[in-house]
Amino acid sequence: MFLGISQTNSTAAEWNDEFTAGNFVFRSEFPLKDVQELLDSIADLQTDLEETLGVECSDREIQIHLFRNRWSYQRYLAIRVPDGAKRQAFYMPGPDAGRVYAYRHRGLETDVRHETTHALLRNALPYVPLWLDEGLAEYFEVEKRQRGRGDGHLGELQLAIRLGWKPDLARLEARRGFMELNARDYRDAWGIIHFMIQGPPEARQALRDYLNEVEAGNVPGPLSDTLRKSLPNFEQDVLKHLKDF
Repeated sequence: MFLGISQTNSTAAEWNDEFTAGNFVFRSEFPLKDVQELLDSIADLQTDLEETLGVECSDREIQIHLFRNRWSYQRYLAIRVPDGAKRQAFYMPGPDAGRVYAYRHRGLETDVRHETTHALLRNALPYVPLWLDEGLAEYFEVEKRQRGRGDGHLGELQLAIRLGWKPDLARLEARRGFMELNARDYRDAWGIIHFMIQGPPEARQALRDYLNEVEAGNVPGPLSDTLRKSLPNFEQDVLKHLKDF
């Protein structure tokens, strides 16, 4: 359960309902009781992320704005964040709070968990490399019991492995802008994250060590260098892990 939630009537004319719990503020154009499981899961998401990655999120506010449909979502964002209106959901950092925007559709819960993961990472770390940011968001976007398969990513990668796929972390690390990422990059980033979290202890420790360096304000260099120190043949290790999982 999402403990500590209190319900209030929103003073903003466009919002039908609002929940506040800790540093999370949910605003919605539809009754939030309709997505109570999502609200509950966000509290679990922060705890799970902190325990899995060995980081600590600040209490900086995260606002989650939910719209009744795509038209309402686009109308709202068109005058506030025009670029965001083109996307199904997105996270916008800000000096006062992180903001997540999404509209009601079949994939709402997945989208909100994905974008909230970005917000939580920003509350924990001064920066996150693009591929790692998206890979972690892909990993945490599904409910905990489903993360082994990653909303279909595992099956896609197991098929790709049979067709000759190999992990290419250097290619992912070279991505500098959001527009450079494609569906394959998201899938591949998820696969490497899956290996580091659910694979051998050395891989998870390498990820935690890297993030601890970032959290301390240091610049640790590419994660591939950190990973290779513990697992010199990590590419083959990734293949074996995904193939046999």
